[in-house]
Amino acid sequence: MIASYMKEIYQKFHQNPEPPFQEIWTSELIAQELIRLGFEVKTGIGRTGVVGVLHGSAPGPHIAFRSDMDALPIEENTSVSYASKNAGMMHACGHDSHMAVLLACCQYAAGLKNELKGTVQVVFQPAEEIVEGAKAMLAEGLFSDKKPDYMFALHNWPHIPVGSVGIQAGPLTAYSGRFEAVFKGVGGHGAFPHKAKDPIAMATSAVQSAYTLVQRYSNPQGARVMSVGSIRGGSSFNVIPDRVTIEGTVRALQRSEQEKMVELLHQAFGAAARLYAGSYELLYEEGVPAVVNDRELARQLVEMLGKSRPELSVLTSDLASLIGEDVAYFFNLVPGVLIFIGSGQEEGINELHHPEYLVPEQTLHVGLKVLSSIVDHFCRN
Repeated sequence: MIASYMKEIYQKFHQNPEPPFQEIWTSELIAQELIRLGFEVKTGIGRTGVVGVLHGSAPGPHIAFRSDMDALPIEENTSVSYASKNAGMMHACGHDSHMAVLLACCQYAAGLKNELKGTVQVVFQPAEEIVEGAKAMLAEGLFSDKKPDYMFALHNWPHIPVGSVGIQAGPLTAYSGRFEAVFKGVGGHGAFPHKAKDPIAMATSAVQSAYTLVQRYSNPQGARVMSVGSIRGGSSFNVIPDRVTIEGTVRALQRSEQEKMVELLHQAFGAAARLYAGSYELLYEEGVPAVVNDRELARQLVEMLGKSRPELSVLTSDLASLIGEDVAYFFNLVPGVLIFIGSGQEEGINELHHPEYLVPEQTLHVGLKVLSSIVDHFCRN
């Protein structure tokens, strides 16, 4: 019964993807389902966020689950019958599966309401893809009445196989930031470069130097990356422009590594600008913090699943990634764990944000096993 419901609503979500902060249809469907299941529901938190609360019949822990809701501006390229009906939008990151699993868990918890001790809270968050939704929900009072004791989130993860679960204590995702650097020189004719101060030469030298410095001066045992994603400058093949702009990102599992990379950017960019007699300006914007899984809570989950779900393979190391995940803002306030649910498959695409990526059905069943086991462990024992 729950399994068929989960599959059906997953396909509905997949057919109707919506952009960040525009999850109107999605949030309405979620609210309707939560009301049907007997949850107290609040909508419009963080613009399109939905929160449901289910109180048990006796006092106990207050646990919360979070699911993201938004999709990506990708044209779907699958042949499934439930493919996206919204042109140019696709649930290519599997948020449709997260919502379906959490609603199935809500149905499971609702059926046990008289046996539950404590409170089960569910947070359906908008705009994870632009890492803005969690902050928006907190700014509009998500935890103003009462913070949960513990919080859990899941994400399908194609880097581990279907049937496995990833729970790693400590840092799991990256401290993420973005930068914009403007190199300024003197423009001129392409035939007379000696009369110009070439910002294209500055920018190209700066990028290569920054890549080298980050690689040579960073701790090789600490995961970190600096990437340039945009270079803009010039208007004609034979004109040297007077400025060039580059944009990129720096990410690291440790904040100290991130701060060091910003220092290295200044060194590389300053040296390149001086080499070609120009100047530079660097604007750095700190982004989402790292997801740091609570160590004791992660240990409890691993032990609990080992006893209650011995059929699942639980991985506890080599899971850290340099992606950004704004559930980190919640975990800064509440002890939490982000759980990876294996979605890697022998055939098919194993890459998030790919136009042919689909979450295997078995991944949903594993996710439900994990979330329902958490409900049992904290609110039924």
